[in-house]
Amino acid sequence: MDDQVKLGELLLNSKRITEAQLKTALATQKQIGGKLGTLVVKLGYLNEEQLASFLAEQAKAPFLKLKDLVVQPRVSALLDVEVLEKHHLLPLRLAGDTLFVAAEDPLDLDGLDEIHFLTGLRVEPSVASHADILKAIDYYCHNRPCPEIQEAEKAAGLPSGIHGAVKGETRASPQGVLQALTDLLIEKKVITQQELLKKLEGKKR
Repeated sequence: MDDQVKLGELLLNSKRITEAQLKTALATQKQIGGKLGTLVVKLGYLNEEQLASFLAEQAKAPFLKLKDLVVQPRVSALLDVEVLEKHHLLPLRLAGDTLFVAAEDPLDLDGLDEIHFLTGLRVEPSVASHADILKAIDYYCHNRPCPEIQEAEKAAGLPSGIHGAVKGETRASPQGVLQALTDLLIEKKVITQQELLKKLEGKKR
């Protein structure tokens, strides 16, 4: 079943929207495109927080507020900001081979699959509203202030702002991404430091 059709049926069956509202949202989607959830919000049937809370409930995933969207230092350089903005996702923390991310829509598997492909990590989603994820991306990637996240970082004893790349840049550098992935491979014992150095020496010849 198409993810958008599934979302519409879930909203209808849970009485979050009426059948008439669903028909209007689907007709609007056919005319102008876009995600069904976004259109439901734009049409005023639900607000962003109500939609995010509903999606978290359906996915059996945690629902996060803006103050919860704190990026830990080890993951800040893993993904290019263009990927985050394309799918409205934010990597939060790493535990073993699992990357915990905040997602606007956990039913949209394209974004989660792309992060899995790019990092080689198992991806575990939580859910946050569209606006809160964009505020967090703006804070970490575009140097825009966010008092709620800054307070949460302070409480957690973390440095303020982006950790793995220069604060204010619009993307992590390729070198930063490569270094982060190399560290992960070594940490996960996929390759040893000695094996990596030997491989690099062979490339130079």
